[in-house]
This record gives sequence, C-alpha cells and structure tokens, in this order.
Amino acid sequence: MYENRFYSLDVTDKITYRLRSCNEAIKLELPHFHINGGDTGTPGQLEETARRELGEGFAALTWTGRYACGAQLSLEAKLCEDTPFVRFRYILSGPGGLRLTKPDGKESLTYFTYQSPAGAERTEVRLSDHDFRLHSYCLTELPAFQLEPDAMGPILAEQRDGYSMLTAYEHGSQYPDKFLAFIQNDGNISLRAVKGNTWQGQSITQTPYETIWLQIGAADGDIDDLARAYREFQLRFCSPNRESRKPYIFYNTWAFQERNKFYNKAAYLDSINYDRICQEIDAAHEMGVDVFVIDTGWYQKTGDWEVDLERFPDGLKEVRRRLDGYGMKLGLWFNPTVAAVSSKLVAEHRNAIAQQRGKEAKPFPIWETEESYPMCIVSDTWEAFANQLVRLYKELGVTYFKWDAVNMYGCESGSHLHGGPDTSAQESGDCYAFQIGRYMSKIVDRLCEECPEAIVDMDITECGRYFGLGFLSSGKFFAVNNGPYFQDLDIDPPDDVWINTFVHPGPARPRICRGVLGYDKWIPSVLMMTHYLPDDPESSQLINLATLILGQNGIWGDLPAVSPEGKALFHRVLTDYKQVRDDITAASPICLGHPGSTFEVYEKLSTNGRGVISLFSSVPGTYRYRLQNRPAGGPVCFGPASAVEENGELYIEADFSAPGAAIVFFGCSE
Repeated sequence: MYENRFYSLDVTDKITYRLRSCNEAIKLELPHFHINGGDTGTPGQLEETARRELGEGFAALTWTGRYACGAQLSLEAKLCEDTPFVRFRYILSGPGGLRLTKPDGKESLTYFTYQSPAGAERTEVRLSDHDFRLHSYCLTELPAFQLEPDAMGPILAEQRDGYSMLTAYEHGSQYPDKFLAFIQNDGNISLRAVKGNTWQGQSITQTPYETIWLQIGAADGDIDDLARAYREFQLRFCSPNRESRKPYIFYNTWAFQERNKFYNKAAYLDSINYDRICQEIDAAHEMGVDVFVIDTGWYQKTGDWEVDLERFPDGLKEVRRRLDGYGMKLGLWFNPTVAAVSSKLVAEHRNAIAQQRGKEAKPFPIWETEESYPMCIVSDTWEAFANQLVRLYKELGVTYFKWDAVNMYGCESGSHLHGGPDTSAQESGDCYAFQIGRYMSKIVDRLCEECPEAIVDMDITECGRYFGLGFLSSGKFFAVNNGPYFQDLDIDPPDDVWINTFVHPGPARPRICRGVLGYDKWIPSVLMMTHYLPDDPESSQLINLATLILGQNGIWGDLPAVSPEGKALFHRVLTDYKQVRDDITAASPICLGHPGSTFEVYEKLSTNGRGVISLFSSVPGTYRYRLQNRPAGGPVCFGPASAVEENGELYIEADFSAPGAAIVFFGCSE
C-alpha cells in the first residue's frame, strides 16, 4: 500500500487506485500475456517485494507474483508525494523454455482493463497528428471511440461524477500507425498491443521482457482541471532528469548555416570554424543566451564524435573557455543512428549496421562529412553511443545534446535486440520501431546518471519521428524547424531554391511556430523548443520575443548581423523574462484567439501572479484584454501596451499601428 495526499495505491490481484478526495476507486486488471501458445490469464496475488525512497518525496515500489505457467510478473511503480499520477511498468521473466507467442501471428498482450461508467465523457488526447500546414506535429483532443472503434491516444481521459481520470502509455508513433490502442468493450476499456510489442518466440528466460511505462492518475473537477494537474506532472515529476525542464534560452548555429548555403552560395559547414563561432558566442552573450549549440559539422566523423581539429585546432577548448567566461553552457549536434564508414564504431560493431530487406543498409553522406552507415541502436551500440556522450561531457563539458534524424523505422535485422533468427523482416522492423524509444531513453538516463546537468533534445521536425510520451520521461523535443516546405504547399521550387518557406523576419514565422503552443495545455511548452529569429527591424524582434518567452525559448539566425539596438532589445526583454521564467513555465496557458487571428493573447501568470501577457495583432487597431488572473506587482511593458484598471478589473490596452506584438511582464523589476 502506498498513500499520499491525493490517492492510495494498493496492488493485490488488481491495481487499485483510490482518489482520496471522493473515495472513488479505479481498478486495473493485471496484464494478460500469451506464453508457449496459451493465454496466461491473471497472475496470483502480487505482494510488495521492494520499496526504495529516492529522496525529495519520490519512491519506487515493486510487487511480484506468478502466473500458472510459472512466469514471474513484477510490477514496478514510480511515485511522488506531490502528484496524483503514477508511472508503472511490468517485467516478465521465467524458467527455461518460456517464450512469448502470438496466436495467428497477432499481438495478444493486454496491459490493463478497467470498468468505465456509461455516463463518462471520454477524450482521446493525440500528440502525434502531423499538420502539413505547419510542417509540425499538433495536439488533438477528440471524443474517444466516436470516430473509430479504438483510440490511439497515448492519453485517454474520462470525466466522471465530480472528478476526472486518465490512463496513458509512454510510446511515440505518428497517427495512424498504431502500436497500442485503447479498446472499449461491454463497459470496459482495455489497453492492448497492436503490433511490434513482442516477437513470436521471444524468450523471457534469456532476457526478461520489460513493458513500456504506463500512467494512471486522477484529479477533482473536469478534464481541463485534469490537464492542469497532468501538465504539472510532466513538468516536475515525470522525469528524474530535471535540467530538461528548466527554461534556458538556447541558441543554435543551424539557421546561419542554412543562410550561408542559400544566400551566399557557401557550404553548410563553412561557418563551423573557430572565428565565426566566437563571434556568435559574443553576440549570444550580449543578447542573453544561456546555452550555445553548435549544430552539425563540429565533428570529424559520425559514430566516433571527436572534434574536427581542422575547424577547431584546440579541440573546442577556447570555445569552452569563452562560454565559461560568459556563464553559458555548450551544446552539440548528434545523429545517434549513423556511423561513418571508417569510424571505430563501425569497425567494432559492424554487426549493428541496420538491415533492410535482408541486406546491409548502404552508407550515405551526412551534411558534407564522410558517408555513414545507418546503425541500429536497438543493439549493443546503445551503450557505445551513451559512453561517447559521457566522454564529451567529461572532456569538453558538453551538457546539451541535440539529437537529429531519429526515425521510427530503420532496421529489420533478426540478430539485434528486436527479433530472433526466425523473426520475419516485417515483424523485426515493427519491433525496432516499438523498441527504439526505450533504447533512446536508456541512453539519456545513462548519460544523466553521470551528468545530472545534461539535457537531451530530440528533433521531431519531420514526419515519422518517434514522438509521444515515451521520450518525455527522459528528455525534451525540438518541435519546429522552418515551417512547411514548398512541397507542403504544392509548390515545386527549382533545385537551387531553399525549400523552407518561413525563414524571414516578420510576423509570418512566429504565427506558424505558435501553432505548437497548443501542446501547452497538457505538455509544458518548455518541452517543445522552437527557434525564433533575432533579425531587425524592432517590430519583427518584438513579435519573435513575445512568442519565444511563452516557453519555447529558442533563437537562431545571424547574431553578429543584428544591430546594436536589436541586441540591446533582446538583452532587456530576456533579462526581465529571466526574473519570472520559472513562473511562466509553471503557468497553464489562458489563450484568446489563435495564431494569425486578428487579436491573439497568451496569459501565462502563475498562482502567485508573476509571469507575462503576450499580445499579437494581425491588423492595426486598439485592443483590450481583461486579465483572468490577478497579477503581482506593476507591469513592465514592451511594445504598444499599457495596464489600465477599471472597476476593480485589470486590462491590458494595446494600440497597434501595424501588425505586431506587445509584452507585459508582472512580478519583475524594470
């Protein structure tokens, strides 16, 4: 039995989660597997076998029991006294000869089942709908089971009598490519495997089978109240890797690398050199950046991830010294799923080269560096890559790791950790796609054990990336690159034209990027980083600043080319932002309008009244917005806005002579 002020959790022949405020119980049946050709049924009663206090109110509990076939089931739960949500998973093991099987070649694993009252209002929360208007993933809330017989989720919320509850699973795939689904049947809801969760004949003796992590929780009130509580869980309690939740200001060199390529007809990597990087570091410091990220090109070879000594003869030592002098952190770009043809990694792990259609995948160029093989990280190479990241932390002080080009599908080998010698290419490929997120999290968690300061940010700016709750338990996401490409708009550009459309200063790019803020109801915007442009003129800078301080916190572009006045504006705004950024990060959003509408407002005030109001107008005019929360202290305004109090109500009045933005901070000194 575990109790905190929100709930009690008891595990016997069921998992009983009881919301203490109303004494309502949610009972989950334990999982059913298929072993050696038969359904396991439910195990006998589970008993608590381990309890560890992890500090700061966190605990890990384990319950263990057995199925009739002899297999052992362990339930591991991670809990915290300050949240109503629980993370849990199952580990299945057993004596010799026990193997997971699939009747008729189909998945038969049921993770849990619970009774759902007929009058419950059910909402499916999808995270991985790809919106080609934005070239970005978007959050979608749908009435569950009304449009489809199942619900992909990964979150299923129910509003019941006086409270709301959710169940969820930590995986990531793009709709409609379902690996798990919620099923409704005869008043029950089950979470079932769809594909890739296991492979036919998978031994649970040689290696215990670990499920993905699952979630359950409840809150008083409606689904909006539940979303606020879940948002706090994702921000403060879901991941032990706390640095990924902090609202640093990030700068990345990639946008200038692209500009240099398409505007100046140079190479992508021409600007990755000591002199240019030092210029960018100096400008970034002037503007208020916390984390400086060198994108692709800093390395000699993928896989080995050693500094290119032709570009940085001292091995980045002076870059690191310069950053340290400014109190800035160093970040670097990686692709975890490739290794150069001549790399040590390929020489030592050639068996981990990805396979497609029974053949070793062909090498291909990586951003003007040596051709690289696609590598399978659902293999023993995951540890080799993790060790490289730890080495770079220890040798160079790297604390930010940007991962790019990690696609769901990539390997069909039966000789790695996602299949066996008799596994078909189709099944092995599905299992790779299912397992890749778990292995990425293993890498991040291994890194963060050695380097608690580490942040891993995974790029999800293309279709087919691993995107869902799975990776959020370890890191964060890089959400938007440059908006839709020309082909997304049915435009076929010439070969030498930059295919990205939203790369210019002005209001258009921030409108596109604000589309990602739709996640902020459930997933804090600090976990969905997006980069904004610093370019002059001031009107564009204000629009970009007013958007990025809502939590996405990224900057890229040609920093040395920004005017002294522009750099000073960024410095002033970000200095004020840093006084209240923790409050903005904690605050659930209140929104008026939508990106690109005539008048658009985001109110991000924490419970103590500190935070920001960002206002946007697409046409000239005078607008008023009444604050929904009582702010703390007087306003600090940037742009054409002021605070007006009438009849005990506080309004923000903004007078726009052209499309633009205004920022109003509360709780910071000028």
